[in-house]
This record gives sequence, structure tokens and C-alpha cells, in this order.
Amino acid sequence: MAYIGKSIESGTFSVLDTSGNTYNGSNTTFSLGTQVGSTAQLLVSHDGVIQKPGTDYTLASGGTQITFTTAPASGASIFIVEISGAVGGPLDSDLNGNELVLDTDGDTSITADTDDQIDIKVGGTDVATLTNSNLVLKGTTPTLTIGDAGAEDTKIVFDGNAQDYHIGLDDSADDLVIGLGSTLGTTSHIVIDEAGCVTKPLQPAFMAVKSSAGQTPTANAGTTVTFESEIFDNNADYNTTNSTFTAPVTGRYWFTTRIRVDEVGGGTGIYSIRIVSSNRTIHNTQVDLSDYLDGTMNRMSFEMTGLLDMDASDTCKVQVYEDSGYEIENEVEETFFMGYLVC
Repeated sequence: MAYIGKSIESGTFSVLDTSGNTYNGSNTTFSLGTQVGSTAQLLVSHDGVIQKPGTDYTLASGGTQITFTTAPASGASIFIVEISGAVGGPLDSDLNGNELVLDTDGDTSITADTDDQIDIKVGGTDVATLTNSNLVLKGTTPTLTIGDAGAEDTKIVFDGNAQDYHIGLDDSADDLVIGLGSTLGTTSHIVIDEAGCVTKPLQPAFMAVKSSAGQTPTANAGTTVTFESEIFDNNADYNTTNSTFTAPVTGRYWFTTRIRVDEVGGGTGIYSIRIVSSNRTIHNTQVDLSDYLDGTMNRMSFEMTGLLDMDASDTCKVQVYEDSGYEIENEVEETFFMGYLVC
């Protein structure tokens, strides 16, 4: 047949045989001479006027007949074209687990699985899976998942060989989060809130204070200062049992400690504070407390800070060294140990 435009990509145009139909102004139903699956497979013209499916005509008898809303007049010209007319053809196809092959060698296809997902294959490789909640791009390295994370959250998950990574929107808090793992919140390492503030919830950081009774160091020996109560401990790297911080990762850590010292029983001699790590110890200046504590002034505080490079699993603690006669007081505002990962 003749038509205007390029040929269709799939299927055929066919003029249906209407020679047996009689248009007398009263009959409305006529045989198509074939069977079609829906009105989308028909192009119907009545005296040169294209008829609207569902309004001007409908299908009848399982797709083998056409019924006009208004009976064609006697002598009317009816022209019907079937487009890819086989039932279940490309315009009315139910894949139901079968592949729709898109190329000549059969290795590029779309499959509508019965598990409520669509799989896309290119060149014999599965490259994407689409469900009602997310899109997984399997052809990327690592795998990229875009979709619903549950509740009101949305995330993009990069699925690596040993570890997932995610970028997500925590909708309940209006936060943009970035982190390891596939769960928002508990494994989010960087959080950007709607005001633009950036926080790192899992960044190693701690502060511990001395809350029990005063501590009398062992004379002429390094004594570990006990800080028994945590004010905070992001990432749970500080141990209150042995008053020791353990580095979770290799990096540079900043530590600060302050010790309040009280004279007891006429103390004399040298006093110093040390921040002791696995591979380095830093000292403050040694002080002869007898030059400062004389019974009138019988207490003072020492403070020191230090930046230490630590490997993963290295430890850090605070020690004091003294001759004798001084006690570390349990003033929580003045006796503390804190630190955090800088880089």
C-alpha cells in the first residue's frame, strides 16, 4: 500500500477486506476478516474522516468485529488499516518473563521478569535492573544503586567488592549524608544540614574526666592517670577501664590534658605530665612543686597538648611523674583528657 512517511520499524500495514460489508445506514457491526488485540492496532476512516477509538467505534466478538457508534450511511466509504495485526504483536505485547530482543545477534534485550523487575542486557551483559523502588546499574564499577532507602530516605549506593558506599538524603532531618555501608544514619560519616553546616558523626573524638576520689601517684615512677567518666566518645575508641585511647585508623591525633595537683603531707620534689603513645612520648617542663606549693598556696593545675602521628591500634594515655607528696584531684573541670583525629 502507499503511505506518507518512512516505513514502520516493526510490524506491517494491512488493508482489511471490507468487500463483504454492507453499509445501509442501519447496520453498526461489521466483520474485520481477522482478529486484533485492541483498537490501538486499527486505523479507521469513514468517508475520509479518521474515527476515534472508544468514541466512534469499539471492538466486538473478541476482536473480530468492529462496532460503530453511528451506523455508516448507505454507500459510505470505510477504510480500515491494521497495524501489526497479530494478537500479542509489538504494539500489544505481554512479555511475562520473556525477553524482548533488540538486536540481530540476540545479546541485547529487555526482560520483564515475574519478580516485578525489568532487567536490561547489552552485549550479553546484565547492565541494569529496575524495580518499583530503585534502579541498579550493574555495568558500573562499583555497582550503583539509585532508589528508596526505606521510610522517607533516598540514597545512591555504590556497591564495591568489600564495602558499600552511599550518598543519601535523610528526609526526616533534611540532611545530605555520605558514608560507608548502605544504611543511612548509623554508617554516615559526613552530614551536611540545610544550613550548610558539615559534621562528621563518626569522627574519632573523646573527652574523659576524673570522677572518683583523688589519685596519689607512685613516687619516682610514671603513673597512668585514671579518667573514669566519658563526657563523649564518638566512635567508642576510649576505654574507661584502663584510661586509654586506641587509634581506630592511621592518622594524626590532637590530645589535650589538664591535671589539678593538691599538696598533701608537705610534698616536695619534681612533678611532670606526659602524653604517652605507642610510638612517641611528649613531656611538659618538669617543675619542682616545692617552689610553688608552700601551705598557703597548696594547689595548681598543669595543662599540655600535643599532635601525635599514630598507626591504627596504637594507644595513648596520660602519665604523671613525681617525687612524692602530691595528689591528683578529681575536679572534673580541671582534670580531664581529650583528643580527636585531625587528619
